[in-house]
Amino acid sequence: MFRLLTGALFVTTLMLSTSLAHAEEALKPRVYRLSPEPGLQYRLQEMLVQTVPGDVIEFSEGRFALTRQIDIATDNITIRGQGEGKTILSFKGQLSGGQGIEATGNNFVMERLAIEDTAGNAIKVVGSRNVTFRDVRVEWTGEPKSSNGAYGLYPVQCSNVLLENCQAYGASDAGVYVGQCRTVIVRGCRAERNVAGIEIENTVGADVYDNVSTNNAAGLLVFDLPGLQLKAGRNVRVHRNRVFANNHKNFAAKGNMVATVPSGTGMMVMATDHVEVFDNDIQDNQTTSIALVSYLASGKKLKDTTFDPVPEAASIHDNRVSGGGTNPQGELGKALVPVLGTPLPEILFDGIYPEDKLVDGEVPDALQHSIVNNGDASFINFDLPNLSLEKVAAGKYKPSRDLTPFLKPRPALASIELQPHDPPTSAPAKAVIAYRTAPKLLSEYGLFEGNGSTQQPAEGVVPYTLNTTLFSDYTAKYRFIRVPDGSSFEFVEHGMFDFPEGTVIAKTFSYPHDMTDPTKGERLLETRIELLQDGEWYGFSYRWNDEQTDATLSLGGGEMEVEWIHHDGTKRTNHYEIPNPNQCLNCHSQNKVYVPIGPTADNMDREAQYGDEHVNQLEHLANLHWLKNLPAAEDREPLPIAYDESTGTLDERAHAWLHVNCAHCHSPEGIAGSSGLDLRYSQADPTKFGVWKAPVAAGHGSGGREYDIVPGEPDESILLFRMESDDPSIRMPNVARSIVPEEAVELIREWIAAMPKEN
Repeated sequence: MFRLLTGALFVTTLMLSTSLAHAEEALKPRVYRLSPEPGLQYRLQEMLVQTVPGDVIEFSEGRFALTRQIDIATDNITIRGQGEGKTILSFKGQLSGGQGIEATGNNFVMERLAIEDTAGNAIKVVGSRNVTFRDVRVEWTGEPKSSNGAYGLYPVQCSNVLLENCQAYGASDAGVYVGQCRTVIVRGCRAERNVAGIEIENTVGADVYDNVSTNNAAGLLVFDLPGLQLKAGRNVRVHRNRVFANNHKNFAAKGNMVATVPSGTGMMVMATDHVEVFDNDIQDNQTTSIALVSYLASGKKLKDTTFDPVPEAASIHDNRVSGGGTNPQGELGKALVPVLGTPLPEILFDGIYPEDKLVDGEVPDALQHSIVNNGDASFINFDLPNLSLEKVAAGKYKPSRDLTPFLKPRPALASIELQPHDPPTSAPAKAVIAYRTAPKLLSEYGLFEGNGSTQQPAEGVVPYTLNTTLFSDYTAKYRFIRVPDGSSFEFVEHGMFDFPEGTVIAKTFSYPHDMTDPTKGERLLETRIELLQDGEWYGFSYRWNDEQTDATLSLGGGEMEVEWIHHDGTKRTNHYEIPNPNQCLNCHSQNKVYVPIGPTADNMDREAQYGDEHVNQLEHLANLHWLKNLPAAEDREPLPIAYDESTGTLDERAHAWLHVNCAHCHSPEGIAGSSGLDLRYSQADPTKFGVWKAPVAAGHGSGGREYDIVPGEPDESILLFRMESDDPSIRMPNVARSIVPEEAVELIREWIAAMPKEN
């Protein structure tokens, strides 16, 4: 029986198998050159798992067909093509993943290529420092439609960001989108045939200049939205842009904020403070040239009490404006045309001020907007609070064309200065060594008796199960833990145990041939290993061979066609996908640190069979002297079993399912933290777990619905819609499943239906 080599001994084995000089040479940065060829999808992903800081992935000329999301986690990586018209990564027919490319490493560069027809967003970079997109084209070919991906270029919660000389076409939300970022430059870009050409959202410090935005529904938006981690966007300069003829039909899916923006909008500033719009050419936008409005103008419910919905201290000056307002569209047009006629004034202000900040009923100079030197551009304060047929008839509606209150210039905002990217470190990340030196066969870990086909644990390996489990396309799962001899770990009430160095956690996935008759056997698919080595966790997937005698390391991921007889007696099939280590980070990353998410005290607090006895699992670990300081049973709170009514209320069981299946991403430290949706079991604020929360970055994943959860109305709730979908660009979770979790859908449907309705 083999024992896993860990830590320094593991690395030493590598050095013994090759010369020291050769090993050091192999860890130096290099340029990988790729050409279109069969099997590229998995070879590329395996390469990205093993890259070192400073590596360059260079694509040749040609069209590269990809069907799965590409995941990049290493720092200081450059992705390069031969030009946006010469190197094309096509995701047409994408089978899995919410984006085309998702990157989380710092100092990320993508240049000189095109990304086409992704199922969801084209390129998403999350939580990274120093991000550059240069000469990149993103496009959904064909006629624009709501099922296109929401965002083209999509840095979110990043800092020191440059988008330069890029192009974006056909996005169902925003072609160029910067969200919850700090210190940003967007320059020399072109956006066309999107719902919004360029959007700067909840961002602090941005320079947007020398761009062209035309033939979108809206040209350029600067927004703040509620319910997000970074709420107070500010200090955004918009200058030297050409924003013209943005009169395309708004094809965004209903429910998204951008769906409320009327076609024919040139520029709109909503809720963001300290925005300076100057030296722009803004022509022929048929609803309005420039709109300055509060979030309240959207008509959306506002439950986030920490959000300031009213823009302050905007400065609109020295722009060249003409030809706007000739054919107003959308709800804004419907409301204004009957009382103002056409053309609408070039610059629209909704007349909403921050009432809690007024001094003797007046706007302090520090908060007042400035609108000066915009040529012959007309202006109106259209008095939104009193814009209704009743108030118009009663003479209470008083729009004003008087610019006098806005004629005092504001101080210019400071320009944005970017910092150079950090150079690659001389030593590669420990993960590179871990992945390059991982055992090639599962049998090398010595976890099972015999060849492992029976999943009988070897001595020193403890099986376990969970109260509420992660849904994985109805696979059966076998779970095991091994800690080094003589090691132990402390009880932790919530979250991951602090396991000792060298701990191995294993989970095998299988399909029974016939779920109605266990005696007919099963097909083992993969075993996932989590290893704590040198103080860090790593994840690996091993694919079982057809003979079911061993499993082989699959760093690039994999796929297989499977079939079985389901519980209801029907024959089912599935295109089963094996994740790569970077993809594992989608679920296992907390603040960019890999963590196990299954074996927690509250989810393991249940009985299991050990030998001839049924024993509480935590007490069994304590009896083995693995688990220290275990509280008495009455002082512990087990997580409910989602489908067992005896273990918790409907509300508790629904939260338990969402916690296990969704909260690893949808939590403040998870990779979907930017959405503001928090689905942890401990989250008690209804607004934060989705009640009346408007979606962010949902695209057509909104299903035409306006809020994540509408109390009492499951069929109006985005959360349920995404659970019910098997579309890779809609379904949630969007990794580790392709089949609808029918039992969970019924549970969440019942939970939402039971919520008291609100007016």
